[in-house]
Amino acid sequence: MRSRRLLLAAALAATLGVTACSSDPGPDADPDNPVTIDVTVSAAAEIYSIPWLVAQQQGLFEKHGVIVENIVPGKGGSATMRTLLDGNIPIGEVSYPSIVQADAGGSELRIVGGGTQGPYPMNFYALASNTSIQSIDDVRRWAYTRPNSASDALTRLLPSLAGADAGRIERVSTGGIGEGLALLEAGSVDIALIPSIVAEQRPEDFRLIVSSPDYLQRFLQSTITTTKDYAASNPGVVRAINAGYTEAVESIRTDPEAAARIYAAYTGFDVPAALAVVERASSVGTWGGGFDPAAIESAQAGVEASGSDRDPDFCTLFDPDFLPAGAATEIPADCA
Repeated sequence: MRSRRLLLAAALAATLGVTACSSDPGPDADPDNPVTIDVTVSAAAEIYSIPWLVAQQQGLFEKHGVIVENIVPGKGGSATMRTLLDGNIPIGEVSYPSIVQADAGGSELRIVGGGTQGPYPMNFYALASNTSIQSIDDVRRWAYTRPNSASDALTRLLPSLAGADAGRIERVSTGGIGEGLALLEAGSVDIALIPSIVAEQRPEDFRLIVSSPDYLQRFLQSTITTTKDYAASNPGVVRAINAGYTEAVESIRTDPEAAARIYAAYTGFDVPAALAVVERASSVGTWGGGFDPAAIESAQAGVEASGSDRDPDFCTLFDPDFLPAGAATEIPADCA
């Protein structure tokens, strides 16, 4: 396999519908002469990058005619969207809320694949030394990453789902996961997202206060997205990306240790901690190659909880034409 450069910011920085009608990748994705692209993934040191890394390192994209050279870390929310639109990067995994806010009608963007469809690892921790924070009812300052991110949506949904008084909670935008951890350690917020692999390696330092999977089974955090024009002019590349991603999800399920070694090499953390993260994420169906209507509906509820007036046109925004054979295509809309 060809050598590839990896870009890494700091480590802190299922309901099935009808099956997709897949075709060959297309003339723009030739396994004998692969096209080379970069992709962007929100919080690439977190679990979102794992299927991308596995597909990249195991040649699953390349076998379909695409070499993913760089996985460019996004900061989450609208920042990753800007990376996709302004950074000459044709495709990536972008937070669902940011897609709806940017282009609810699908005039420019297309959701063309699956992605991170469960709420793991959206867990919010207090410092273990802060004994005043024992439950969600004690939280007064709650950190999230950026506006229009999955963590933004969840910090709006979770208090009501947990029966807490949302009016007593000040939500604090930190700019990123690493920045949130810094504010937590400085005592400026009560709880914040902690990277899952950090929580595995430093359990004595943090206390889990709110675990999103306790309240939501499905939640579309981020999804494979491109522009309408790129999908139209490079359909084979888009299909190849989806095929490789979907095969990577299955590879992770069947051989989590291999995925953990890849993830550990990328992040610099140890393999046992990486394996714990990979196994936990895979066991709850965190990643998927097709569409998941329950995950979409939960994510849309988070968008609406923000007071957004964006009404997504699901039938235009979600395009099943690029999904691999057997992938679920159902969305929460009647597109007949």
